[in-house]
Amino acid sequence: MHSQIAPNPSEYRDVPVAALIESPSNPRKRFDETSLGELAASFKSQGVLAPLLVRELDQSKFEVIAGARRLRAAKLAELQNVPVRVVKLNDAETIEAQCVENLQREDIHPLEEALGFKSLLELGEPYNIAHIAARAGKSEAYIYGRLKLSDLIPPVAEAFLKDKITIGHALLIAKMQPSQQQEAFAAAFRSMWTSEGNTQVLIPVRELAAWIESNILLQLASVPFDKQDETLVPSAGSCVNCPKRTGFNKLLFADVRKDSCTDPECFRAKVDAHIAKTMEKKPELVQISSAWNSREGAPLGRNRYVELQVKKTKSNGSGAAKQPPTQKPCEKMTDAIVMDGGTRGQIVKICTDLNCRVHHPDRPSPQQLQRDREQERKRIEKEKIQITARHRILAAILERVSVPLKKSDLLTIAQQAVANVPYNRLPLLAKRHKVETEKSGTSPVEVLLKHVSRLDENELSRLLLEISLLESAYRTGSDSDSDVLLATAKRYRIDADKLQKAVAQEFAAKQKKMEKKTTANKTAA
Repeated sequence: MHSQIAPNPSEYRDVPVAALIESPSNPRKRFDETSLGELAASFKSQGVLAPLLVRELDQSKFEVIAGARRLRAAKLAELQNVPVRVVKLNDAETIEAQCVENLQREDIHPLEEALGFKSLLELGEPYNIAHIAARAGKSEAYIYGRLKLSDLIPPVAEAFLKDKITIGHALLIAKMQPSQQQEAFAAAFRSMWTSEGNTQVLIPVRELAAWIESNILLQLASVPFDKQDETLVPSAGSCVNCPKRTGFNKLLFADVRKDSCTDPECFRAKVDAHIAKTMEKKPELVQISSAWNSREGAPLGRNRYVELQVKKTKSNGSGAAKQPPTQKPCEKMTDAIVMDGGTRGQIVKICTDLNCRVHHPDRPSPQQLQRDREQERKRIEKEKIQITARHRILAAILERVSVPLKKSDLLTIAQQAVANVPYNRLPLLAKRHKVETEKSGTSPVEVLLKHVSRLDENELSRLLLEISLLESAYRTGSDSDSDVLLATAKRYRIDADKLQKAVAQEFAAKQKKMEKKTTANKTAA
């Protein structure tokens, strides 16, 4: 790209720094503070050697077309005046001059370059992609790709300017719709544990491209609608010459293997329109869902139909390919339209007869189902009779129980209580009763049951109360109002606080005795 500005020595002059303002159309967005400080230091010692390119706005103000970095450094150096070259340029010439200056920079950022090209394109003719490519000495694909970078949403553009992602990542994300860019940006990083903890690591460009192709791009090979139909969604037109279709826009999507749509909203709108048109033409179509269960008034769930993969006759006339028995056509086979999921809008063959002997060969016949239901009803009825009778027997027993309980009754209750003691508490209960369980060769429960059978009525009564309170005896820090052990102690007029203080004193005495013994040993040594 060549500048249209002819040199004119008479236009050089010194102007006050306060009279200079940065151009709002300057595509440069990054200014390194360290580099600015170094430049300011050189200005202090040597002055500004390269004049700033400016145009006059009025008699007291000048717009800096090229030299924003030098202007900032001059302000840091607290210079009063700087040399400038004043030129007469219109807006279009100003923007082109800024692009020329930026393209000649070694450290130009791709996004700054993109914003410069976008400013030129917005000027209109003759600044189209072909013209800009010719003036810049770049390919049209290069210009198109750079222009796409200007479509990055602000958070991604900021990350790109800060070099958190590479130009390869930025180009892949910029090709997506704004609603998809944040998701693609998040996918560009992988969590990894390092010496500094959980760190977000940038994945390779090729890996991000594969993720986008699998998770965002919508493949057009098997869409239910006609891709050439311009009337399906009139505002969108056909897919054939759509710039958002990867197969058409080869300048931007040369690396995408499968023909895909990059606009999910347009894609969904076309599928919706296709379903509406299809249902209008064929209202008899059964609506089916990819979900398993069916709801009242909703499309049939997968538990209510079998999808049939009916294959057509082979081209050599040998007949249709052999199908599994459960995929063969039947008399009840009908057409259905898929209302959700990845195949939404597709027309498929289904069987909705749950008693179909072709597609449900293992399903019991209606007669067998009736017989099974009758058998189950009889089983439940018999079980109810048995349970009711046993409850009646229990009630009769309770009516004849003598009070207080006899030893045989106490023994029955105690044996049942011991059998229900938690396994980890059995050794503790055995220890309290001085019963040896480890060397007996039998289970702790059997040893305790044998011990219980030798107890009298008083001992059995105490054992039952002990088992009821055993778990509470090993609990600490519980609420006294809900503490079963303390409540029982209160009922038996036992001073629990006094016992707790006595225990505390015993432990304190033992601790003191141990400390004295330790001191004596140290002295003797």
